[in-house]
Amino acid sequence: MATNVLHPLLLLRLVAALVVAALVLAGARVAWQVLARWHVTQASEGQLLLERRAELVATLVQGALGATVAGLALTVLTADRLTPAIRGAMCAYGVFGSTKTGFAALATSAVSAATCTLWVVLHRLDLRLATPALTRRKFLFLLWISPVVLADFVAQLRFALELDFSVVASCCSTSLDGAAAVVTHAASPGARTLASGVALTAALGAAAAALVTRHRPRALSAWLGGTLSLVAAAAALPAVLWVVAPYTYESPHHLCPFCLLRAEAAGLGWPLFAAVFIGTVLGSALALVESQKRAPGAAVEGAVMQRGLATWAAGAWLVAVVLAAAPVIRYLLRSGGASLFGDHG
Repeated sequence: MATNVLHPLLLLRLVAALVVAALVLAGARVAWQVLARWHVTQASEGQLLLERRAELVATLVQGALGATVAGLALTVLTADRLTPAIRGAMCAYGVFGSTKTGFAALATSAVSAATCTLWVVLHRLDLRLATPALTRRKFLFLLWISPVVLADFVAQLRFALELDFSVVASCCSTSLDGAAAVVTHAASPGARTLASGVALTAALGAAAAALVTRHRPRALSAWLGGTLSLVAAAAALPAVLWVVAPYTYESPHHLCPFCLLRAEAAGLGWPLFAAVFIGTVLGSALALVESQKRAPGAAVEGAVMQRGLATWAAGAWLVAVVLAAAPVIRYLLRSGGASLFGDHG
């Protein structure tokens, strides 16, 4: 409904997505010029003009793409705050699920924020170099992520227009917890142990690889940190669904990750998901920087940049592990070591 866009949070999210999309389109226009006419070894008037234009646009785009991270948080916050306005919705899950494009809007926000953060990392590395050796690459990368940013704007607009505050939505207790018997059966003790074990091992491995990279940046540790960060991110979802959420609510059938954002869960979801996002993106950034070290002057500056990225990545993964383990440890201490699921898995 058109009037939905007047809701303050929805309007703010749409304006942010629109501004980002507009600036990225402007950046894409300059990107075509850079790819067609960029010659860093020349000192012609046209090259100097193009360098100044590219620098200006890159600065604007950097700010816009950085805002996509705030846009991701705003997407989730908006759905969470709209919960009382939609009957039947108990958390953000019900709001996203009340439209056909709700979860798509969440997905595009997450992908857009992640890819744009990686672009900012590449841009900051290019600025560190004595010569703009990575300018062509970062503008090519900008062309690749432009469709993602535009898709995010379209998804946010469709989500806002499709919201119907008169419907009765299906809450997580109906859609997720209603299927809990099937999911819990599938998540046998061995499956739960495997999911949580992979997530824990990958997260700690990513943190360790990042710390090694911080101490001595090398290709092996950087690539290992990036790979394990992606593995940990993929394993985090089943671990949260099958372990963290049930132990937080002390109910084996309560699997909703969005309920972790609520006050009843002490807002555990916000720092937990933020830590997973930061660890994933900055851990991946270690590999991205490593892949650019063959550019002139990038080896030294890339190593310096990796040390900073590694510190944040390692810290984020360690925070994520502590936050995820806290409800499990609390329950085990209170129950005398008894499993929430009535088994030993």
